[in-house]
Parts: sequence; C-alpha cells; structure tokens
Amino acid sequence: MRCPTHLAATTAVGCLIALPLDAAPRRLVPLPRPRPVILDARSSAPPLSASQNRDQKQASRPDDAARDDEACLARLRAADVRFDIPTMPVAARASCTIEVPVRLKSLTTRARAVAEVRLPEEPVVSCQFAERLTAWLGHLVAPLTAGRMSADLRAVRTGPGYECRNRNGAANGKLSAHAIGQAIDISGFELSNGKFIPIKPDGDEAMRDLVDSVRTAACGWFTTVLGPGADAAHTDHLHVDIAMHGASDRYRICQ
Repeated sequence: MRCPTHLAATTAVGCLIALPLDAAPRRLVPLPRPRPVILDARSSAPPLSASQNRDQKQASRPDDAARDDEACLARLRAADVRFDIPTMPVAARASCTIEVPVRLKSLTTRARAVAEVRLPEEPVVSCQFAERLTAWLGHLVAPLTAGRMSADLRAVRTGPGYECRNRNGAANGKLSAHAIGQAIDISGFELSNGKFIPIKPDGDEAMRDLVDSVRTAACGWFTTVLGPGADAAHTDHLHVDIAMHGASDRYRICQ
C-alpha cells in the first residue's frame, strides 16, 4: 500500500498519519489570574496642591501648640511648682504678649530637707521661662546657699517679671525680654535663719562669694545675665533671661 508522500511513515497494516508541523499539538501557557481590585477612596482623590498642603499644616499648628502648652504646665506641676494662670491686661503694644503666662508662687526644694521657697512678688512669666527659673533655683541656688550659709533658702525677692517695655526702659530700641515673659530681676535671697542676701554688694564677704557663684553659674542656665557692674541699669539686681542672641541659643551675654 502506498502512503501519500506528505505522510511521515508507514506500518505493516497501513499508514501512520503524521500531521504537518504547523498542526502539531501545542502546550497551553496558563494566563495569570487578574489582580483583585482594591477599593480605596484615597486613590480616587486628586493630589493636594501646595497651597492646600500649607493650609493643612497651618490648621494643625494650633493643636500642636495647645499640646505643648499643656505639657509645659504639667511639667511645672510635676516639679512641685505652685502657680496659677493670670488674666493678662491689655498691653499698649501688640508685641507685648506671653504665649503661656503663669504667676509663680513657690517651688519645692530638697537641698538639706524638703522645703518650700516662696516668690513673694508672684512674678508673671512664660511657662517656658518658669521651667528654667525654678529648675535653676531648686537645683543650684538652694543647695549652694545651704552649703555656703548653713541655712536654707526660704524666699527669692524679685521684680514683677512681665513688663511691657523696651530694654532698660528706653524710649526707643529693642523690646525687652520682660515684655514676652522671658526675664526676671532678682534683688536678693531670704534664708531660714532670718538673714537677707542682697544682690548689691554690702561688704559681707561670705554673702558676696555666694552671689558671685550664683551669678557665674547662671550663665549655664540663661542666655543673658546682667548684674552690678554691668551697666547703670543693673546696679542693685540680677537680670536673667532666655532671649535669643542671633541664630543660636548657645551665645551668652554674661556681665
């Protein structure tokens, strides 16, 4: 039996039919499964413009500031500082503003024993400044006084703290740190034995050494320290503040 020439082979009983090459069976490659559709409301929203992003950030700032303010007040309470929140008078200048004002009454120290140190003038300062001031008084001034004078610090005599004015009370010039609650003037320290240590020199060498030590150490806590000998405006008190001098809070004016 003759097989057609286009067939590939023959057998004893007939023709073994081979399909053309282009008709050979092919392996089927499975198609990938379609990805599931994830519904996300954000994907359909258009991207925010630069102004919208800025508006959102500005809207969140008051909330952030409120949290920071409450955190500052909470730290003062945790440090056993007694204070209240004053109602601030309307200032003659809009720039005379304290962000978080507090009226300081006393702080608790642990120099030789737990003791309360009063601030009889009840100065009004910012919460930020109150943290720095009370830490300096409690951790440095009180133990140094107890060690040098063998008596506990009982009171710190000060000015009012907040004052809406220029530096040194000048008619013109830069705004004082007092005007934003970041400064205080200290006239002296009262001790548990009844003695009073004035900032202005009075001839007592032991007291003078203590004031000099306190004044020098204050430069590690505050950005500005001015006292007797610095200028005519600070002959009888110690001025300390946390005002910025330039771009860095590491720059100090200590005189």
